[in-house]
Amino acid sequence: MTKGPLKFILITSFLVIVTAVSWAQDQDCLTKLDGAETLFNTGLFEEVPALLENCMELYSETDKQKAYRLIILAHYLNDDIAAAEESMYFLLKEFPDFQPVASDLVDFQYIFNSFNVRRSMDLGISLGPAWTSGRIIEPYSPFSDKFTYRANGTGFFAAAYMDIPVNEVFSINTEPGYLLAKYEIRYENAISGIYKIEQSETNSLIQLPVYAKVTFLDTKIQLYAKAGFMLGYLTGSRTQSNIEKLNPGTGTIIYTKPNIQRVHLEFRNKLYYFLGGGGGLKLNFKKSCLFSELDYHISLNKTLKKGTNRYDQKNLWTDGWIDSDFGLRNISIRVGMAWSIYTIKKIR
Repeated sequence: MTKGPLKFILITSFLVIVTAVSWAQDQDCLTKLDGAETLFNTGLFEEVPALLENCMELYSETDKQKAYRLIILAHYLNDDIAAAEESMYFLLKEFPDFQPVASDLVDFQYIFNSFNVRRSMDLGISLGPAWTSGRIIEPYSPFSDKFTYRANGTGFFAAAYMDIPVNEVFSINTEPGYLLAKYEIRYENAISGIYKIEQSETNSLIQLPVYAKVTFLDTKIQLYAKAGFMLGYLTGSRTQSNIEKLNPGTGTIIYTKPNIQRVHLEFRNKLYYFLGGGGGLKLNFKKSCLFSELDYHISLNKTLKKGTNRYDQKNLWTDGWIDSDFGLRNISIRVGMAWSIYTIKKIR
């Protein structure tokens, strides 16, 4: 027999043995769970915890909660209150959203009500595309031709995520992160019929938002909305221009200067103030959640630094930039994941 088939047979045999052993362990633990319930019902409480302690990691969620119920009540009815409370703590630590059912014994509900479980915060990350445009506050172009600041392709926003609950509905939310913003100044036609210019700019900003957040629906899938204030700090600004001079009679190109690139940071304010908010959808798991959200922000202050404007009639054909006073607008769509941190306190 060649090595290939022999190796396959050995691996297959090993997997079959491992699967069989695992199945046997599961069946043995299920038998122990039934046995523990029988012991409990006959009043032999002291035997229950030892019977189940080595099987807890093998049980399904439903069976594990059933085992915890038996262990907690066995300790309590055996007058070991400290052990009962310790087991309840472990149950709540693993299942922070656990709630007793109507059929649970009064003693079990009493121990459960001795604890307070509170979600203290969610921590996570988010990432997604962003589109940045501008709103013209005061045009500084020497020409009367119409122009707009609009998105120039797709940037992105990557952020950390923190959500601090105030109660079941309201929370304080922040997503400090990094924004790569891309936008352009677009003229509808060649300026005065002879000067055709393409201007684009790429900014990088560190952003720190603070939102008031409202969550709707107490279900596995939740909707939420948020609104608030955001600080932005500009860390980089680069521009690119392409210039063409046209023959006013024929429209043919008689001069061109492409790909003029410069660092533009000295002409930009560093600190920005935004208002905005958004909404999203959250899918909850046992101790984590997936979320997707849409945000919109608009800056309250100007982008162009006071007293600066790179336009100069003398270098119009070499510098290739005409600045205006404008503010930034940004839309982002992100997906993310967050993990919940719970605080469990004994209250009596």
